[in-house]
Amino acid sequence: MIAPPYDVVDEGDLKALLERSPYNVARVESAPGEAESRFGEAARTLAEWRRSGILRRDESPSYYVYEQRSRVGGATTTRRGLFCRLRLGEPGRGEGPEQVRPHEATMEGPRAERLALLEATGAHVSPIFGIFEDDEHGSAAETLAEAASAEADFEGADARGDRHRLWMLRDGRLRRRLEAVIAASPVTIADGHHRYATALAYRDRRRARSGAGWSDDDPAGFVLAALVPAGDPGLVVLPIHRLVRAPALPGDLLARLAELYVVEDMTPKGWDGTAAHRLWGRVRAGETGPLTFGAIGLEDQRLHVLTARSRRAVEARMPERLSPASRRVDVLALTETVLRPLLGIDHRDLASGERVAFTENVEEAWERVASGRFRLAFLVNPTRVAQVLEVAASGELLPQKSTFFYPKLGTGLVLDALDGA
Repeated sequence: MIAPPYDVVDEGDLKALLERSPYNVARVESAPGEAESRFGEAARTLAEWRRSGILRRDESPSYYVYEQRSRVGGATTTRRGLFCRLRLGEPGRGEGPEQVRPHEATMEGPRAERLALLEATGAHVSPIFGIFEDDEHGSAAETLAEAASAEADFEGADARGDRHRLWMLRDGRLRRRLEAVIAASPVTIADGHHRYATALAYRDRRRARSGAGWSDDDPAGFVLAALVPAGDPGLVVLPIHRLVRAPALPGDLLARLAELYVVEDMTPKGWDGTAAHRLWGRVRAGETGPLTFGAIGLEDQRLHVLTARSRRAVEARMPERLSPASRRVDVLALTETVLRPLLGIDHRDLASGERVAFTENVEEAWERVASGRFRLAFLVNPTRVAQVLEVAASGELLPQKSTFFYPKLGTGLVLDALDGA
């Protein structure tokens, strides 16, 4: 039944999921097909599953403890969180869990598609991923671990080998302990910015249609969320590299880059996927040192390392309005010192997705440039969890796809139908 969320499922993944089971949630979450009618078909599928008992609403409201175990970089990580309904609020306003802090800008296409699916189904199919601040005693993490010591109500593995376990939280004592901690903390959106923006738009439409009949406790005033304590060791962020479409590159690009960066040609060591991984090794080596990027395609069939001559000089080229927290994020430095001023890629281009695409896979980045599908790729070190929290607390947004929290939350474990039936 479970599947990854829509934004990490390509055509091959979707085909495999659909072939695996007639009841895989990807039939709803990814809304297969090309025409607009696919959202209606997804809604009919969900309605049929409910009528036939494939999906059943729990008899009483509940929280659900969720655990994921995955292999990242050769090590096994465990992450625990809580599925719940999170009250929607305007980003940055309110207090406690009603203060929801985004950290990343969104793109137009996914917002429109998610809203079409939500309007058709009347259900939150996949959750947003939020981070909250535990208390000084680590009470929330301890409570989640205690709940996870019992036999799970559901356990299974996905196609990547990640394990998922789920518990209905029946113990009132544990519920109250979690509520007390979460009620004292804002929630930072780690993943699911498009889903959160969609939920806000859907709520506003429902509220406008309801008029005086609207209640703040209407189910449309909430979003399905999985909330994880900020100190959870399983909070892992992977890099997302930039792929650039351009008919040609500026003739003075290397010279202008050299004003801020030492530009080193690594191509004598090869032009292939293996060489791209060597390039990535150089970038990773700079994660805790000078600001470092990898560039694929600055010149035809060439690989380059870009190393900042001075972090202070790089930050001086970034907009004055940015906080110190934002200035220290690598992907924002790339956006504000390379993509925007040297390649003319502005915020509208990033929002539309027409000139920049993304991948977390180094070899894929090289292949897409080598094949001519993209003119250029930049390899970027990952944004750290602490940076995400700092930027969100400052009220600022990083560029689209600045973080890739891994593993993605499983879709299909818990759904939230907003009709109350």
